[in-house]
Amino acid sequence: MKKICKIMTAMLLCFSILTGCAGGGIGDDDSAKGVKMYLTVASYDTFRESLINAAEKTAQEMGAEFVANDAEGSLEKQLAQIKEAVDGGYDVILCSPVDIDTTLQLKVAAGDVPLVFFNSCPDEEYLEADTCIYVGSEEAEAGKFQAEYILDKFAGKDTINVVLFRGQKLHTATLGRTNALKAALRASGKTINYVFEDYADWDTEMAKHQFEILLQNGQQVDVVASNNDSMAIGVIQACEENGISFDNLEIIGIDATVDGCQAIEDGKMSFTVYQSASGQGSYLVKAGARLGQGKTLDGLEYLDKDKKHVWIPFEKVDKGNVKDYE
Repeated sequence: MKKICKIMTAMLLCFSILTGCAGGGIGDDDSAKGVKMYLTVASYDTFRESLINAAEKTAQEMGAEFVANDAEGSLEKQLAQIKEAVDGGYDVILCSPVDIDTTLQLKVAAGDVPLVFFNSCPDEEYLEADTCIYVGSEEAEAGKFQAEYILDKFAGKDTINVVLFRGQKLHTATLGRTNALKAALRASGKTINYVFEDYADWDTEMAKHQFEILLQNGQQVDVVASNNDSMAIGVIQACEENGISFDNLEIIGIDATVDGCQAIEDGKMSFTVYQSASGQGSYLVKAGARLGQGKTLDGLEYLDKDKKHVWIPFEKVDKGNVKDYE
C-alpha cells in the first residue's frame, strides 16, 4: 500500500506572473498564504493520486501549507489523522472518507475545523454551506453518458446484452454511476439483459478474473460497462488472452485515465467519460482555502445553488476526441 506524508510550504508565485495570466490562473483574490491544509485520503489509486498531485500544485501556487496522508483503508487511522490536523492547528481538512457511513464521526473528530470532502460524497444532511462541503463530479452524469453511448450504438436492436462491473460496494460513485446507467437504459423501452453484474472494487485484476469466468460460459455479450477505466482494462486483458475480437464487443469505462485513453486509441475500448482529477484537485484547494480563511464560497465557479457542493463537469470521450485528453 502506498503511503505518502508530504509537508510542503510554498510562497506565492511572482505577482506579475499571476496577474498576467488570463482565465483560470491564481490571482490576489485566491491567495491562501499562511493557510494550513491537511489532506487525508482513504487509499491511493491512479485517479486519487492525480487528484492529490493537482491539489498540491494548486496549494503551492496559492501559497498554502499542504500536508497529505494516506489512511490506507483504515477508519481508525483516518480519525487519528483528523485529530492530528486539529491538534496541529490546521485551518481546513480535506477528506476522502474511508467509509461514507462514518461521516458524522469524521465531522465530530474535526470539531470546528472546516471539512471539504472529496472522491466520495456524504449524504446531503451532513453537509453545511461554508463549513462542511463536497468537491467532485456528479456521478449520475457519468452513468447517463454511458447509457447514451450504448443506446446510440445499439439503436437498431431491441435487446441488448450487458455486462456491468461495479466499483466498491459502499462508494457513492458506484451507486451514482450504476443507478443512472440502469435508469437511462430502462427508460429506453429496450430489453436490457444483464448477463453478468458484480462488484470488482475498481480493480483491474478482479474484473479480468470475473470476465474470464464469464467467457467460459459462451454467453453472448454486446457491451461491457464498467464504473471505471481500470476494470475496463481488466476486461480488455481477458479478451486479449482468450483471443476475443474487439470488433463486435463494446467496452466502455469512466475516468479517461491514461490507460483508458490509450485503449481507445488502440481500438480496444470504445468510450469513456472524463472525470477531471486536475479540476477536482484544484477546486478542492480553492474551496478549502476560502473556508480555511473564514470566507464564503460565493462566486466560486461550479458552486451548486445549495452552496454545499462544487460540481466539476464530466465530459464524453471517444475515438473522435480522445487526443484532447491524452
